[in-house]
Amino acid sequence: MQTKIVKFLLFLLLIYTSVSAHNQNLKTDSLRAIELRNEALNHFRNSRYIEAEFFFKKTLETYIRLYGQKSYETGSIYSALGITYRNLGDFEQAIEYFLLAEKAYSQAYEQNKMAIARLYNNIGNVYLNSLDYNTALDYYQRAAAIYLDQKEIDEQGLADIYYNIANIHFQLKNHREIIQIIEKYLPFSYSDTKLFFLSLQAATLQEIDDYNEAYNSYKKAIDYARDYYSENDLNLVLEYLNFTRFLIYNNHFDEAEKNLTRVKNIFSEKNITQGNNLSLYFKTLGVYHENLKVETQNIDDFRQQKSANLKEAIRSYEKGLEALNFDLNALSGDTFDLGQTLSLTQTLEFLKLIADTYAQIANVYEDKKQAHYSQALNNALDHYKVTSDIIQQARREIYSDDSKIQLSALEEATFNKIIQTAFKAYEINNEQDVAEFAFNNAERIKSSAVFDRITDQLAKENSLIPDSLTQLERNLNFRITSNNEKLYNLTSSENPEHEAIEKTDSLLFELKKQREELNQYLEKNYSDFYELKYANSAARIPEIQQNLIKNEVLIEYVLNETDSIPELYTFFISPEKFSFTKQNISAGFISDIESTFRFMSNPRYLFTTNEDSKQYCVSAHKLYNKLIEPFSASIHDKKITIIPDGKLSYIPFEALLVELPDTTSQIQFARLPYFIRNNTVNYAYSANLHFKFNDQPQKGRNKVLAFAPEYKTDTVVFENEKINLIPLPGVQREVDLIAEEVKTKVFKGNEASELNFRENSDDFEILHLAMHAFINDSLPAFSRFAFAQNNNETPENDGWLNTADIYNLDLNARLTVLSACNTGSGSLKEGEGVMSLARGFLYAGCPSIVMTQWEVEDNASTQIMSSFYSYLKKGRPTDEALRLAKLKYLEEANPRMAHPLYWLGYISIGNTTPLFRSYDIYFFGLLIFAILGIAIDQIIRIRKSRK
Repeated sequence: MQTKIVKFLLFLLLIYTSVSAHNQNLKTDSLRAIELRNEALNHFRNSRYIEAEFFFKKTLETYIRLYGQKSYETGSIYSALGITYRNLGDFEQAIEYFLLAEKAYSQAYEQNKMAIARLYNNIGNVYLNSLDYNTALDYYQRAAAIYLDQKEIDEQGLADIYYNIANIHFQLKNHREIIQIIEKYLPFSYSDTKLFFLSLQAATLQEIDDYNEAYNSYKKAIDYARDYYSENDLNLVLEYLNFTRFLIYNNHFDEAEKNLTRVKNIFSEKNITQGNNLSLYFKTLGVYHENLKVETQNIDDFRQQKSANLKEAIRSYEKGLEALNFDLNALSGDTFDLGQTLSLTQTLEFLKLIADTYAQIANVYEDKKQAHYSQALNNALDHYKVTSDIIQQARREIYSDDSKIQLSALEEATFNKIIQTAFKAYEINNEQDVAEFAFNNAERIKSSAVFDRITDQLAKENSLIPDSLTQLERNLNFRITSNNEKLYNLTSSENPEHEAIEKTDSLLFELKKQREELNQYLEKNYSDFYELKYANSAARIPEIQQNLIKNEVLIEYVLNETDSIPELYTFFISPEKFSFTKQNISAGFISDIESTFRFMSNPRYLFTTNEDSKQYCVSAHKLYNKLIEPFSASIHDKKITIIPDGKLSYIPFEALLVELPDTTSQIQFARLPYFIRNNTVNYAYSANLHFKFNDQPQKGRNKVLAFAPEYKTDTVVFENEKINLIPLPGVQREVDLIAEEVKTKVFKGNEASELNFRENSDDFEILHLAMHAFINDSLPAFSRFAFAQNNNETPENDGWLNTADIYNLDLNARLTVLSACNTGSGSLKEGEGVMSLARGFLYAGCPSIVMTQWEVEDNASTQIMSSFYSYLKKGRPTDEALRLAKLKYLEEANPRMAHPLYWLGYISIGNTTPLFRSYDIYFFGLLIFAILGIAIDQIIRIRKSRK
């Protein structure tokens, strides 16, 4: 008994000792965790992010022992590591740690929604730094929604988030939205955020050229910073630098110089040798030297002094890069890695500034083709190459198509400068590598989102990704598309339901987040997919020449309207020849494009006067002289593939006039010398898309699937305008005539529903949609086709098929025909125009599109389409069949019906491979068979005669 008691007491003593030791360990760990966290924060506050990363990771190990994975405390360290990696420029790691933080916050005993809101704000910052502005905005808006959902709204925290939203709008040049946000949230903001708002307000006023208000706002920001911070605080320093750049751009160099000296002394006192703040000083110093005026009448002295100023600017910009931890030696290598640069956006801006400044040095010597000139151009191109590659890398890492398109639009001026500089270098010695570089960047301007999407899809098909994950992605894409459309309709309503909007927006955010996480998982865990996706698959000029058939040429245009003097660059490629040319164009050239488009697409064509017709003839001939005539000697009897750019996407080149007709008499449309009479013309989004993804084997088991809905003057809302769906009686006859030519499954009237299209479209080689369609140039994903309007609210059968819906289809078609389309407003805007409709079908796997660039008259459409299918059946290539059908219509039309609106709107895009066997093959086979028969008969007769 006594032995048992002793054992029991020893057991209690052991437990006490163990608990005591555990408590001591916890106390030790807690103290150690505090020390480590404070050490990490100290390094972070002083911009020593590598050291901060080390101590935050040590803190994390201790926090997991103390609090476990599912705790607010551990989540806060994950979040701190995410912010650290963002500042180190490692965005992938930053997102990974932020997601771990979200998981910890969400699984904690008491879920902390405000912590998640702040986390979303930080994730938005990462996407902002990655140039993915749409995704950044999604996260900021979600964070704001969580703040607004609280019983007691933290107005100061909410103001912080809206500052970030305003900053996004500044990048997108949405100045009105910025002013509205500042007016609403400035009064409630924290003191430091108030300073940011004041600075942003000044910069916005400067952007809209309100000099006096901008000056006052900069001074107000400086006064506020001086009151709130010490005289040598970095926040005040940043305001001095912002104001200094304003002074420089307005030629106040003396005051600017004083500010620069003051800032330099503060950095010296603080012994700051690296970081974003120091880089901003060097940027401002570079801008000062770049814009410094040269006072001399002597041209040689001017060149010498101006060149010296610009070189000093470059040295400042290079120091700015070094302050961002950028390795300047990396610029000389064949491959480039951003490494540990502190800011992708600032690095990109510095590289642009250096390249632009070298281009300016070349301009100083432009009228003297000296060594200075060519050397400056080469230096500019070296920096532009890295700039272009960074933009390309950033765009590829963005998943959202809208964000890809947005980034390409924002960087259009950069790509135009690259092509402009490359042309100047090419003029000197005609180096093929320079022309190749220019051509590659011309391609990057065009349809990059399409190219990336198809590359991504092919990478998935050729990697080891399981079908279950591919199907999961498709399901997510479908749900995102459906909810995007739902949100678009809710927000476009005359009486928006705010609760429904918030619910849909919240669901949409979660779905996009899941898709982003899935994409990151695929890239991380399937190396073959990653390598295929990010491989440089751009086609080179010799490769394109090899892919061109003997009688084919390709002409790609770059229309630069970003400079004060518009420029037209043209790449001409044939199997034997390549040229890279430039033409300076006037505002009259742009006017000719616009007037030609308006004349051809004007629905009031019945009121066309002879003066209008004459103006069309003059404009169409002038466009021909600029666009086609320089290559007339090389295109005789050739098939031409056109890759247009900007506003050129709106006009059919077949409508251009080879000669100017007699404008002193009545214009006879049927007799005009249209370019279509001389050449077959086809179109493509880009050369890479046209040649790299052009082959589509026959997969559809059936030939033609045709849809012709019947409208009853239905009224719909499109882009906040009420539009009548006018009946199209001719389309019913159109599909019937097609069915007489080729084997066709027809859906007409109410049977021509969106659901029937979805269920049948993957089983046919040719899809024919004879219906209304509407273009949304500002939101191309919401360009839409009007199927039978059956008032069904389910996403799969609501009567509207968006471009985004088509992305999620898996088509086996080799040709899609979009007949009787409508551009909505008929106005000419920036963007892809009606070609945005074709993009969805290219995404879904259809390599060839025939469509109209405006709504074609009913009967004319019927005649042209009937002839088109007749020529297709005879084995003609798609573009040639369309050309012959249009010429046949023109030959048979009466003078009134020969107006260009009736027949010139149809264009062919993409692959033109014949879809039917030519009758010539059968005839040739029969001819050979007959000859063989006659020969055998003669041989038999000879043998018989010998016997």
